[in-house]
Order: sequence, then C-alpha cells, then structure tokens
Amino acid sequence: MADLEDYRKEIDNIDKELAILFEKRMNMVLKVAEYKKENNIEIFHRNREDMVLEKAIKNLQNKNYSDEIVKFFNVVMEIGKGLQRRMIEDVKKLSEIAVKKSEIDKNKKIGFPGVNGSFTEEAAIKFFGDNSNRISYEGFDDVFKAIGLGQVEYGIVPIENSSTGAISENYDLLRNYGFYIVGEECIRIDQNLVGIKGTKVEEITEIYSHPQGIEQSSDFLKKHQHWKMIPFHNTATSAKLIKDLSDTTKAAIASKRAAKIYGLEIIKECINNQKDNYTRFIIISKKLNIVQNSNKVSVMFSLENEAGTLYRLLRHFAENNINMIKIESRPMKDSSWKYFLYVDFEGDIESEEVISALKLIERNSAYFKLLGAYEKRIN
Repeated sequence: MADLEDYRKEIDNIDKELAILFEKRMNMVLKVAEYKKENNIEIFHRNREDMVLEKAIKNLQNKNYSDEIVKFFNVVMEIGKGLQRRMIEDVKKLSEIAVKKSEIDKNKKIGFPGVNGSFTEEAAIKFFGDNSNRISYEGFDDVFKAIGLGQVEYGIVPIENSSTGAISENYDLLRNYGFYIVGEECIRIDQNLVGIKGTKVEEITEIYSHPQGIEQSSDFLKKHQHWKMIPFHNTATSAKLIKDLSDTTKAAIASKRAAKIYGLEIIKECINNQKDNYTRFIIISKKLNIVQNSNKVSVMFSLENEAGTLYRLLRHFAENNINMIKIESRPMKDSSWKYFLYVDFEGDIESEEVISALKLIERNSAYFKLLGAYEKRIN
C-alpha cells in the first residue's frame, strides 16, 4: 500500500514533466511573439484565450477539475503575455529604464471612441488641437486594437468621472494590451436631454445614452420613471441615432456640441447630478513616452491576499513624502482575492524619492509596471 512519501515522489515526477512542458510552451510563446512582432499583430487576443480554456476543459477526463484548470491556464497565459511583451515592446525593469524625455508628436493619428461630437473627441481636440488627425472607432476596445495594429499612434479614452468614479473597462484594457499612459486631459461634462425639433417632455418614452450619461443624470431621470433607458455605445452616437430616427417619443442624453452637430434641440440642459461634473481622459500609446514637464506618475502592481501587503507596499510612498492622487484596484482574472493596483501620484520620475519608492515596490511585488510619467492637467 502506498504511503505519503510515495505520493510525494509521484507528484515530484509529475512536476518535473510539467516544468519540461512549461519550458516547451514558453519557447513556442516566443516564436509566436516573433511572428506577431514581424506582422504587427497585437499581443492580447480574447477569442484565442477563450478557445484555449475550452480545449483545456474538453481534454479533462474528470470534469470536476474544470474550474481549477481554467485558473491554471489563465495564470500560464498571463505569464506568456508578459514574456511576449518583454520581447515585442522591450519592457524593462524600472532599474533598467533610462529616462529620455520627449514631446508628444501631435501630428500623428489619434483614435477615439464614438462619433463626432462625443466628449472624448472634445477632450482630444483640447489636448491635440482643432486640426489634429482624429479617427473615430466604435468602442474602447476598438481604439486599443487600432493602436496595436499601428492604425493610429495614440488613443484617448475616459478613465474616471468625478461623480460616478472609475471606468473599470479601460483599466482592464490598459493591462491586457500592455500600453502606456503618455498624457491626460480633463474636461467638464454637462449632460443634456436632446431630441428632434418639436419633442416634448411629456411625450418621451425612450432615452438613449452611454451608461455613464445615464448614471450621471440619475436624479433627473428618477422624476420620469416611465421612461425606458436604453444604454448605447456613446452619448454622441445616441444623439446621431435620435436624429436618424426622427421620432419625438425618443430622446438622448448628450452634449450641447453633439446636439448642434446633429441638428437637435436642447429639451433640458445640464441634467447631470453634480454641477461640477468632470471626466479625466488618458492618452495611450504602445511606447513609453515621458514628456519634458512630467509631474505625475502612474504605476501598476500586483497585490497578494496576505495580511499587511497593502500597507507594506503603500508605506513606501509616505516614507518618501510622495502624494498619492488616485488608487484603483482591479481583480485578477480567476484568482480570488488577488488584485492589480493602479496608483497615480505626484512627482518627477527622475527624483530620488520617486525612484526609491518605486524600486522598493517593484522588489516586493510579483508584478510591477511603470505605466507612464506625464503632465498633470488641472480642471
């Protein structure tokens, strides 16, 4: 009859086989990375990952292990993506980064989600100028894909709103694609109820807008609970749809600029809950670009589910007299109670205090990445 030591020896043999197979898999991952680099293909491929997980479950004889094998392969694929990024994007450790400051080339193509008249386009114009070369895409993910494929040099997406908080999807996309933050812009957001000429409040039955537009105007909308809320891609896209439908029973929540572009009337202006309603947008790129007047730094690192981990990591900011502006946590995929922490703080990336704090965090985190150093924009 086998005893505990026999079981442990068998596990050791299996672990040896796993190590060999893991090395073979990583060798293939590097070949895939080389192909992607030569053919300008993005690293992150959601459909491919879903296929890998489906096949892994299918190959199991005992389906009771389905949840466990999904977690196992998610970790393996996350490691593989990190390996690909180091090859394709030349990702280096903080200690190896030579800070080279250069200005953003505002003549390059910029991708933004939505259509003309969107708040994101307004932020793009404010940052890059009226004559910037802007290309619209349907959704946030499409902007990230366009950067990965080299269709545009930069992208601009919202990252947080002063009344409704973080845009979680864009934090996740930033990590999945491995891109950098090279700038930010902040604009005031005034939401308005808009419709075709002749639309009356008492006749409206349906409201179209981005979920953020609906959420930011929730107090006003509660007064009209018979209205049906229909989430749409974008506030400006919603305005365009109302124009195309030409139906006085339908209205949109959008900006005054969008209403003007699509020939709509302002039925009720400034319906957002908070008078001072601002959205912060980030400028993203495949390349780390640190501008001359950078005074804000963004980093991302893993947070393990261990007592005191958060304190041990964040105390490095306090000990180096660094002012943290924003902390956002996002759960690791299929890893219960483990998180990626995004931190924005004030400081010069070349200062001794910042370098000291970041090196200590990098040393004590399983995963660490400098997301960017750029100029802070004031409302």
